[in-house]
Amino acid sequence: MKHAFIFGTNIFLSNHRTFSYNDGQAITTFLTIRSFYNPQNSGAEELVIDADINTVDDHHPIRLTGNMVQQGDDVRVVTEPNRVRVYHANHAEPILDVYQLDPHEYAGLSSHITNEIHSQHPDPVFTIKGNFVIAGSHIYIENEKMLIDHDSFANGVENAHDGVVLFTSEKVHVH
Repeated sequence: MKHAFIFGTNIFLSNHRTFSYNDGQAITTFLTIRSFYNPQNSGAEELVIDADINTVDDHHPIRLTGNMVQQGDDVRVVTEPNRVRVYHANHAEPILDVYQLDPHEYAGLSSHITNEIHSQHPDPVFTIKGNFVIAGSHIYIENEKMLIDHDSFANGVENAHDGVVLFTSEKVHVH
């Protein structure tokens, strides 16, 4: 099953549900989608994630397993059947926001993203936003942009055969 993951205006298509960061020395998995919302399933599975990230302000580790906080001070998780948001105390914006789009919401996306969805037929489609640190690199993702350290990524399309791997030009890459 192919999945689509939207980071800002970038779309990654993959059969895998893992997200990693390559700092040039090591590849660190920071997000795994364990199950996705499936209203057609009689058990009506919900979106469930594992996450291993750090806060931006003080680099405190946050670890979730099955939507439950395993590590992290003053962290709360807000779940809906198709959404998981992770908040740090006294912050209005989530540190991490994973949202599974309903097909009727695809029309509001950028044309290059809807073109990929219509041509590759992924199911499901997720938006991933956040403001966190992985392996010492700051990752900031919102509606219109994705920044990794000082690199900006926009309007990209990638078939991520081995899962989504993010990186920045500021690090030395290993292949």
